[in-house]
Amino acid sequence: MLKAINVGFTAFSTWLAATPLSNFVAGAAWVVPAVQTVHILAVALVIGAAALINLRALDLVDRREPLAAVLDRFLPAIGWAIPVLAVTGFILIAGEPTRAIFRTIFWIKMALLAVAAAVTFSLRREALAPAPDAALGGAVPPAIVLRAKAALSIALWIGVVFAGRWIGYAIGWPGSPQ
Repeated sequence: MLKAINVGFTAFSTWLAATPLSNFVAGAAWVVPAVQTVHILAVALVIGAAALINLRALDLVDRREPLAAVLDRFLPAIGWAIPVLAVTGFILIAGEPTRAIFRTIFWIKMALLAVAAAVTFSLRREALAPAPDAALGGAVPPAIVLRAKAALSIALWIGVVFAGRWIGYAIGWPGSPQ
């Protein structure tokens, strides 16, 4: 299975390396630092917004403001920053196609990012959920679910940051071109 994955990724990275985008990114000394700057600023925006949402959900900051208002303020910023991360990340990959896609940690980062975003956006449902009816018995109060999701979200976003930094230091998997 790993051999088939290597073949597919090798074909993709070979194609990508031959594109004008890849040649431009690799050939212009200013592109990578400029794109990395935008990428890092978008990461900071996402992590900062997610931290404020999650810390408010845990009642650790700004208790006077309703969680729904915090979500309304910061979820759109995350929603706009994630596509910026995707575009800038793709441009960075285009400059060195084998640098990231043959590293397991890159794919772990992508999975963590997807789950972290889903968990963070799902907080809206718990924030707006009515308190459970006592007559129903055993229902888990939304506040407990909300706090559990907020704690999980924080852990996932920290994982995204660590995995992102680790990519540059990881080696490719066996049989990969790099």
